[in-house]
Amino acid sequence: MTNEATREPVEPNRDQQINFRVTEQEKNKIIANAKAAGYKKYSDYLRTLGVQGEVKEVMPPELRRQLVGIGTNLNQIARRVQSSTLFNTDEAHLKQALAIIRSYLK
Repeated sequence: MTNEATREPVEPNRDQQINFRVTEQEKNKIIANAKAAGYKKYSDYLRTLGVQGEVKEVMPPELRRQLVGIGTNLNQIARRVQSSTLFNTDEAHLKQALAIIRSYLK
């Protein structure tokens, strides 16, 4: 007689396969990440990451360039504010930069 409470959970029948190519460096990184996360098999790690993980959208280069420019402008304005040489036009530039940032965050 077997004790129901001591049975290990039955794995679902995984009969579908996904194949993709990676470089040797990518494979080594995946294996290292899987081990660091406590997985014995990197296939389990990739399955968990693919099913439960969240991949953030890659930022388009043009948007990145614009955001870097906005950050540069904000830093220049901050330096002026801290040095007490704020000009009337700086406030307008700051408001414009903040409006652009808010539009990208919506």
